[in-house]
Amino acid sequence: MNWFIVAGLLLLLFILFLITKVSIDVQYEHKQDDDLLEVVVYFWKLRVYTFSAPLIRLDFNSESIVVDEEQNISGNREKGRKIITKDLIIHDLQKLNEFIQHVAGLHKIVRRFLGRISVHFLKWKSEFGIGDAAHTGQLIGTVWTIKGSIIGLIGNYMKMKRLPEVAVTPHFQEVVSRTKFTCMLSFRIGHAIVAGLMIIKHWKKRPKLFQPKPVEKTSNV
Repeated sequence: MNWFIVAGLLLLLFILFLITKVSIDVQYEHKQDDDLLEVVVYFWKLRVYTFSAPLIRLDFNSESIVVDEEQNISGNREKGRKIITKDLIIHDLQKLNEFIQHVAGLHKIVRRFLGRISVHFLKWKSEFGIGDAAHTGQLIGTVWTIKGSIIGLIGNYMKMKRLPEVAVTPHFQEVVSRTKFTCMLSFRIGHAIVAGLMIIKHWKKRPKLFQPKPVEKTSNV
């Protein structure tokens, strides 16, 4: 009888684990030459992971992006510096392309999972100016187009709980570059597990287009 109680409790805990939500808070702020990116993950309303990049700068000598980062996993802090070069970006894109080729129907799996993600709020406010009224006006139009496209993609793939707050303020007579982006989203652990299992299930089912062609044997005459 005790075994049935233990099994029932374990099953209940497993179901509770599957329906538990993971919340992710994303904040990015740019002021002239200062940048700050912070990503915080909450589990059962407890902060379990924090990624912070207080310094993001361009190194024109090495043509790379230097990121000073700090990670906090359940109280364990780790600091480091990452240098993102052009070769590293190309290498990562190649790895991503290989991964996409290995999983049949990856787009459907990702789209189904993204459809389970809820965006609770999204705020994106920017101020720009390049000291020239005409060129600033063109820049503001481009910024609005980029923001509209990105938010349109988010709204198309995820569940928007409320309308995003978006603003672009022009400065026609001065050089200004400021932007602040905040977003809170959440998903259930069970949905992430299902997506992972679907990827594993379809891992070896590569499309015929990417399967290597058999090597034809040639005979010497």
